[in-house]
Amino acid sequence: MWKIANTEINGKTILAPMAGITTFAYREFMRSFGVALCYTEMISDSGLIFNNEKTYEYLPRREEKRPTTIQLFGGEKEKLLSAIEKIEKYTDNYDFLDLNLGCPVPKVTRNNGGSAWLKHPNELISMVEAVVKASTKPVTVKIRIGWDEKHINFKELLPKLEAVGVSLIAIHLRTTKQLYGGKARYDLAYNIQDLVSIPLVVSGDIYSLDDALKALEITGAKAVMLARGQLGNPFLAAQIETYFKNGERLPDPTLHEQLDYLWTLANMMVKEKGEHTGILVMRGIAHHFIKGFSFTKTFRVKLTKMSTLANLAAIIKEIKDQALLT
Repeated sequence: MWKIANTEINGKTILAPMAGITTFAYREFMRSFGVALCYTEMISDSGLIFNNEKTYEYLPRREEKRPTTIQLFGGEKEKLLSAIEKIEKYTDNYDFLDLNLGCPVPKVTRNNGGSAWLKHPNELISMVEAVVKASTKPVTVKIRIGWDEKHINFKELLPKLEAVGVSLIAIHLRTTKQLYGGKARYDLAYNIQDLVSIPLVVSGDIYSLDDALKALEITGAKAVMLARGQLGNPFLAAQIETYFKNGERLPDPTLHEQLDYLWTLANMMVKEKGEHTGILVMRGIAHHFIKGFSFTKTFRVKLTKMSTLANLAAIIKEIKDQALLT
């Protein structure tokens, strides 16, 4: 067990913010596998300021379990401060406010949002200091290691972020220019937890228990942040948490177990968003649940074209029937 500010975090896995994926239903789904902390999808400061109804749907629900982090993004200090006012008038059902200083997607960075802040470290620190003062909740940040290979500046930023009052730093060990390609730069991250007294969380290329163990051993961080590595592999969180609780290595789930997880998530997503939208979201997620099983390639396209829960049920039955024949 460890703490972010005064809040106890009972685990080693954190669900990363993922646009279009980490909805309320997805967060609740992943909590059932033992994830210790969930982030919302990244939320636009402009969407809040201009009272965009869809943006407000990204905020935690009244029935949201805790602890939960709201992740906010934007490219201007004053707009971020205005957005915080909006959040605090709308809800108190969250534990931390996170600033997205790590998103590499051009439509975010071209407006100085996300990891574009890393190009202007002085402005970044000034903005974060103002946010810490404005927020009634502890402030955390998520960063990358730098803009590109020539401007890797995360080690200089860590103590400065701590000095202005940040309570936790999550680091995706890639540059902005890498996007999600290449290797996460663990070679640059040995013992980085020693640079600050606040907790660090690391992200990047964590697809297995051994990946998580290696990441924590190299960095000394308090936890790992699961992003693409847990897509279609929710049991990864349970494997990591179980290992740290009692040293047991849980076996990978069977195909039947994976299909059960898929069906559970689909039903939760439909309950949250309605069948049409819920299944549209699942089109981008469902095929991940059958990765690595030799005969399932033919079903991936079907999963990306389904439009109802009945379609999904039929595809799952086909997969199970095929499994009996192999």
